[in-house]
Amino acid sequence: MANDNGFVDITPQAGNGDQYRDSTHIPSENEFTNDIKNGVVDKNSQTLAKWLREKQWGVDVREALALFVEWLSTKWNSNKELIDNNSSRQSQVEKRQTDLEGRFTGVLSGATKDSEVIDARNSQTYGQFDVLDKRFENIETLLAKYVPQGFEVTIKHNLNRMPTVSVFSYEWAIGTAPNGFGTEPQGLFGGTNPVSVASNVVYSDVNTVKVVLPLDYKMDGTIEQHGSSWYLVEGIKSLKFKLE
Repeated sequence: MANDNGFVDITPQAGNGDQYRDSTHIPSENEFTNDIKNGVVDKNSQTLAKWLREKQWGVDVREALALFVEWLSTKWNSNKELIDNNSSRQSQVEKRQTDLEGRFTGVLSGATKDSEVIDARNSQTYGQFDVLDKRFENIETLLAKYVPQGFEVTIKHNLNRMPTVSVFSYEWAIGTAPNGFGTEPQGLFGGTNPVSVASNVVYSDVNTVKVVLPLDYKMDGTIEQHGSSWYLVEGIKSLKFKLE
């Protein structure tokens, strides 16, 4: 502020600089740089950070900040759409599971009279069963084969996003024949045709995904990455996880 003699008062005013009391520089090694070095950093974010650090003109720094805000909003909305789509898919799977469990409970509660037991052996979808136990077994088989429950695979993909996951099952892939290459059954060289497997996807974070599968596909082994896909192999059986 200029006084009557024309001098300028450079004393910091309240709310106008007096809060800048730390004269030390940010250390080159800190908890943030350690996280960045050990994580997966998007190339676009590296470009924006470089502009903010090195651009000479204020207009370019402000433009870099504006781009960061817009870019961050775009990334968030993209991930939100993936989460919403996954939630919708999960709801559909849970509805199918609830329907099957409801049918199973209905059969049990109706088995109080001979006539009801006989009627419970018949299914409008799968026909007539000799005994009630066979129908129960059929329902359990369907649950184990088509309802994603009972087997979970964790994939550390380090893609820094929430990918769409597709799962396929097949047998006799190259290299899985127990007696060596070329000993698979006739006509199965290269493996059987892949079959899509129902799955439920849980995103632990932007670099880790948990895939819940039907119990019928449970197998031991270590998940391995080959190219852009992940594989789980046990004997002649293989599961392929494709992340897009």
